[in-house]
Amino acid sequence: MLARLAENLFWAGRYMERAEDTARMVDVTYHTLLESPYGEVSKSWEQLLEVLHLRAGFGDGPLDRDRVVRFLVAERSNPGSITSSVAKARENTRSVRELVSTELWEHINDLHLALSSRDLSRDLADQPYELFASVRKASMTIYGVASETMPRDDGWRFMALGRLLERAQMICRLIDVRYSQLEDLAGPSQRLAPLGAEIAQGADRTDFHHWMAVLKSASAFEAYRRRYRSSMDPADVVEFLLLDPDLPRSVLFCLTGSMHQLEALREGRPSRAARQLGLAASALRYRDVSELFDVGLHEFLGQVQSELGQVAESVADEFFRHQPSGAMHAIATA
Repeated sequence: MLARLAENLFWAGRYMERAEDTARMVDVTYHTLLESPYGEVSKSWEQLLEVLHLRAGFGDGPLDRDRVVRFLVAERSNPGSITSSVAKARENTRSVRELVSTELWEHINDLHLALSSRDLSRDLADQPYELFASVRKASMTIYGVASETMPRDDGWRFMALGRLLERAQMICRLIDVRYSQLEDLAGPSQRLAPLGAEIAQGADRTDFHHWMAVLKSASAFEAYRRRYRSSMDPADVVEFLLLDPDLPRSVLFCLTGSMHQLEALREGRPSRAARQLGLAASALRYRDVSELFDVGLHEFLGQVQSELGQVAESVADEFFRHQPSGAMHAIATA
C-alpha cells in the first residue's frame, strides 16, 4: 500500500473517533450543567476544552455555553470541531475510495452532507440533544459498516489503529482533567474517599454526579454499574477506565488492540512503535490502581499520553515516511 493512502486511512479513523468523542462529551457536559450551580458553568466548559486540547484555540472571551458549544460543533476554523473532523474524515476517505467499501464511503459522505445542510446555529439553540445524538449514532453506524464490509487487510488495520490511538489519548485526558477538578473540589484528605455510602446517606452528591459524567463521557456508565453496582469510588472509576481489559474504551483495551494491529501490519518484524506500545500497555496491565495514586495519577497519565504521542510519531516514520504536518500535527501532538 502506498504510504500516502495508509496515512489517509489512519487519519480517517482518528478524525471519526474525534468527532464522536466530541459529540458525546459536549452532550454529557450540556446535560450535567442543567443540574449544576451557576458558578460551575464556566469552569466545566473550560475543562471540556482542556480535555479536547482546544483551550488555546478557543482564545479569550467568555466561556459561556453557546459560544463554547458552537466552537466545538460548528466552527470550521476550529480543526477539532465536529464539522471539521467529519469533513477531514470524509476527504481522507474520498482519497482512498478504491480501498474502502462503497457502503462505508456513503455513510461518511452522508454524515458530512447532513451536517453541511443543517442550520447548526438553530439546531444548537432549539434541539442540541438531537444534534449530538445524530452525530453519535452516525459515527457508531460508520464503525459498524466498516466492521461488516471491509476485509481485515492493511486498509482496515490502519483505520482501526488510528481510531484506537485517538480513543486512548482522549480517555487519558478525560480522566486527567476531571480527576484534577475533583481533587481541587474535595481537598487532599478526601481524594480517594468512597462515595457510595455517602450517597446512600443523602450526603453531598456533587462528586457522584461528576464521576457519573466522566463514565458517560466514555460510554461506560452502564457497564460500570453492572460491575460495581451502587459504588462510585473514584479509585474504581479510574481502574475501570484505565485498566479494564474488556471495556472497549479503556486505555488498556485500546493499547492492546493497537498492538494487535501493528503486529499484523509488520508481519512479525521488529517495530519501534510496537515496542513503545508494549511498554505502555505493560505499565498498565501489571499495575494495581492504588499504585497509580501512589506515584501520582496526573504524572502517570501525562507519561502515557507522551508515550502515545511517540507511538504516533513512530507509526508516521515507519509507514508514512514523513511526519504529520499542519493542523493534523498540531492536534495530534497537542
